[in-house]
Amino acid sequence: MNERSGTFVESNYGATHTGDGDQYVTQHISFTQLAQAAGKDPRRIADDQLAWLRKRFVPPPGLARARRILECNGTVFLDGTPGAGRRSAAWMLLYELHSGHETFHEILPDEDGGQRCLDLDQVGDSALILVDLSAPADEQTWSKVRGELHDLRVAAHEHAARLVVVLPAGTAGRLQPDLSAFRVEITRPPEQTVFQRYLRAADIPVTETDSISKPLSDFLAGTPSMRKIADLAELVVEARERSEGGFAAWCEDALAVLDNRQGTRVTEKLTTLREGPQRALLLATAMLHGTRAEIVHRATAALLRKVKHPQADLPLLEHTDLTVRLKEIGASADASGRVRFDKFGYDSAVRSHFWTHWPELRDPLQKWVAGIVDLPGLEQSDRDELVERFARQCLHDGHPNMLMDLVRQCTGAPVTRFRLEAAVRALHHGLQDEVHSRFFRRKILDAAETTPVSREFTQVLAVTCWKVIAVHHPDQALVRLHHLARREAGTVHARDALARLVGSDAQLRVWMLKRLVQRLQSESERWRRFDAGLFLELADPAPLTAPGPHTHSPLSDPGVQEQLAAGWHLVFLMCPYEVWRAQAQHWFRTALEGEAQRGPLIDVLIRGGRQRTDLLALLYVAARDLSADGRERRAPFLALVRQKIDAALGLRDR
Repeated sequence: MNERSGTFVESNYGATHTGDGDQYVTQHISFTQLAQAAGKDPRRIADDQLAWLRKRFVPPPGLARARRILECNGTVFLDGTPGAGRRSAAWMLLYELHSGHETFHEILPDEDGGQRCLDLDQVGDSALILVDLSAPADEQTWSKVRGELHDLRVAAHEHAARLVVVLPAGTAGRLQPDLSAFRVEITRPPEQTVFQRYLRAADIPVTETDSISKPLSDFLAGTPSMRKIADLAELVVEARERSEGGFAAWCEDALAVLDNRQGTRVTEKLTTLREGPQRALLLATAMLHGTRAEIVHRATAALLRKVKHPQADLPLLEHTDLTVRLKEIGASADASGRVRFDKFGYDSAVRSHFWTHWPELRDPLQKWVAGIVDLPGLEQSDRDELVERFARQCLHDGHPNMLMDLVRQCTGAPVTRFRLEAAVRALHHGLQDEVHSRFFRRKILDAAETTPVSREFTQVLAVTCWKVIAVHHPDQALVRLHHLARREAGTVHARDALARLVGSDAQLRVWMLKRLVQRLQSESERWRRFDAGLFLELADPAPLTAPGPHTHSPLSDPGVQEQLAAGWHLVFLMCPYEVWRAQAQHWFRTALEGEAQRGPLIDVLIRGGRQRTDLLALLYVAARDLSADGRERRAPFLALVRQKIDAALGLRDR
């Protein structure tokens, strides 16, 4: 984003505020700053996520056999009951094979309107691939996917990739006969062992958790999902910091939150809190739990204005003290001035109660969140938790559209750094949600394909594609960045993000170049011109000729050579010589300086000429006009180029 908007204070004096209401000081943020705030490089994020999971993972029965089949055959199919942790087991199988060079990739059944359910072009050399089919699907979809699993396995074998497929529950005997030998049933690991492993990972020693209370025992005996056990463990860790007593008390408090038993107390409390300002303070405290009292106070006032509550007519000095008002709702400020409810987990119950029983408040609450994310004095951690809490309510109760609306509001006026960061964070939560992630990927694609899109919204979408979607779905990130890059006006944020993502992995570069070749043959003239320029930008010979994990380069693949030759041919036809000359000369120079890939580099360009003397003559001129350095090497090199051109034209060697 190159332009500035809002108010900028150029002096070293503080901002002056007159009149009623909160003061918002707009801050400019560059695309690079927003990307940095969004997190690390996608490959690092994937590694960190899997390292975190491994520390908490308990190998389930069946994993050892699955490991042997994967190591021997390169493919394994995991079956089992829902909630047994098959997806985590799949990631761990792949993580064990990670040497630091391979890329993790999750292939999803068709979401973008492709002809196949499973896109074989997403299978890269030495990739570690997960296909999760555990989500419920209709019989017709499963039948189509099942018919493509054989081809997927063949593609993985040809590319020396490792493939783990999580099957829909109850598919025993329904795989193709040639794939049944690779099926392994994963059963539940011991619930108590999983629970304890999470506590150990949080540095809670065994001596503090050596006794199991009856409520905890009953919970674990109820065959909860591995996800629910992990949620309970996280709540126990939090309760340890807030609750009095020992391990049994922590578990009791955590179970009360997990089962929302505090909801009854909230209902009872609201019978005594009859006034709007009291209820606004209750909700604001729940949404900003752990934030400084001054922020809670100002946020409460903003909430009252957002719901158009009448202002109090009392003189300022007759207003009730904030400490007294907090006591009325069962909260207080600690020694550092941070406001929390007196009962552990009460904040979660308050949020759920208002969301469930006051549905007409959801829209004002959404606008309120968008309005206060840049309250002066609100710390970054508090801002992140505010967005996360709102996201949880939207996602838990099946209202992903409300979270998407928050993203759009945060990218609208007034444009501020904190609002854009909040938009990225909101999308991150949506994309990480197991139930609604597909909804958000679809919404981002729809927005990327729509014109016009505001610069700020484009900026947020580009960062989200690059830093979030690309972690496990780089192909989908590239598709969305491609659409955004075509449509952005006045900036090149999406194009830069696409180039950086492609630059991180040679296989992604090949995948994107193949996509561009397809689009150059089918799209409108407007997009073909853009795609031709993008092809030239991404067709860098260095990564295409660099050795991969198994020493061979992408360009050594005949299929890749064919696609690149087709791309060059379309570029030759569409662009004047001055446009493609520099990249063609880069290819010739790379061929001149490196004998190993000399043949394929020249062959791709010559094949791109397609026996057209006008194009081949221009290619010869491009090769001839290379730098005069190394003239003694250029003569035999030019002779080779001429020889290949003559061969393409069917002429005899002279």
